[in-house]
Amino acid sequence: MKALALFAWVTVAACGGPPKRQSVILTGAPSEYPGVLPDPRTLPQDFMVRQTLTIRTKSDGKPVEAELDAVLQKQGDTLLIVGFGPMNAKAFTLTHRGDRVEFAQFMGRELPFSPRNVVLDVHRVYFKRLPTPSEPRYTGVRRGELDGESLEETWQDGQLRGTVFTRPGSKLVGAIRVERGPGCDPTHCEPESATLINEWFGYTLSIVSEDYERL
Repeated sequence: MKALALFAWVTVAACGGPPKRQSVILTGAPSEYPGVLPDPRTLPQDFMVRQTLTIRTKSDGKPVEAELDAVLQKQGDTLLIVGFGPMNAKAFTLTHRGDRVEFAQFMGRELPFSPRNVVLDVHRVYFKRLPTPSEPRYTGVRRGELDGESLEETWQDGQLRGTVFTRPGSKLVGAIRVERGPGCDPTHCEPESATLINEWFGYTLSIVSEDYERL
């Protein structure tokens, strides 16, 4: 399974247009892709941003690359992701509220994995972090534990530029590495760009953001 094959899947399948599908996943349900999803109401910032996402992986040993436009919004108790297919047609929505992830699909074939995986990667890029350094313009490496995972954070001039997630004692090989451009400070995480490298499931997700708006 490729945890974010969604992006390749939407780009290829968006022209098919089968009937809409819906599903609801509990955030605490067993998952091949482990990780804690905290209630969005506990997250520290409200914002909306438009993004271009590029997913790179392999299928049958061959490189696969696909691109998708999306809007990400966190407001109050809700985290919302809207994905767009060709001609800016709405392809899907993902809504994380409380202990539920609701997925609504408007075009394309059935999703081959849990939509929860996509939401978890959003949390890793924007929200999962250790307590803020006390030094205002801290530069250095910090290590700690969060939600059953070991985190190694790289800070530069008071901005969080990199995070490495590992799960000690698990069968998952390697790490999840998040590299961020400028813009992720102690109060707001607004990186101009970000790259998530998932060594556990063999894909790389690149994010370019624009029109970031605080709500």
